[in-house]
Amino acid sequence: MLSRLAQTTGRNIFRAQNRALHVSAPAHIKSGMPVIVNVQWDDKDYNPDMAIEYEMIPRDEFGVPAHIPPEVSTQIKHTYFVPPQYYPWLKKLGDDTPELKPYMDKLIAGDLTFHDYEEMFYAFSKPLKIQRDRIPVPYRTEAEIAREAEVAWEGAWLSFRQRVKGDYMFRFLCRDMVTGLLIGLYAGKLYLDYIKAYRNDMKQFYVLAPEHKINWVIPRGDL
Repeated sequence: MLSRLAQTTGRNIFRAQNRALHVSAPAHIKSGMPVIVNVQWDDKDYNPDMAIEYEMIPRDEFGVPAHIPPEVSTQIKHTYFVPPQYYPWLKKLGDDTPELKPYMDKLIAGDLTFHDYEEMFYAFSKPLKIQRDRIPVPYRTEAEIAREAEVAWEGAWLSFRQRVKGDYMFRFLCRDMVTGLLIGLYAGKLYLDYIKAYRNDMKQFYVLAPEHKINWVIPRGDL
């Protein structure tokens, strides 16, 4: 049947991908470019780079693809999965804490949903108790407190030195930049003046002094 289909369509449907090693570059690659692996397809207009789509499938909050209608996706029961090696520990946790046993049984059976997890979390979570009296506070001795004005003066002096250095470096770099720009403009003007003078000299040599023409064709007299 396939051979008959190939005869009717006039195309060779059995042509698969042709992979060759150390062959010359195909037509769409620049001539002379070294090629190690050359991959060819039966369709000359097929572009593998353009055929790949880098778009992500939109999904809902449970990861269900959006092309599945809501009346179907909402019927899916999303539950948490725990590897079986954790079952003994979860069973012991439920036996030790009777309040957690229904949730642990659901988790082991694979029936714990997100709503059950939220109910368990907010029912058994406790706020963090902060022992503020055990947090070390900054401490300074009497001598350090007496030197507070001196330390503030030193900080202001360092800040002033930094501002002065920044102002100096700004002016220094700007002066270098403007100086380099002026030197470049002056060198460019000299070069343009040289070109202008050379052009005028050549024009005078070839136009105003024909007897000094070099390597010109000797006229034959008939022109």
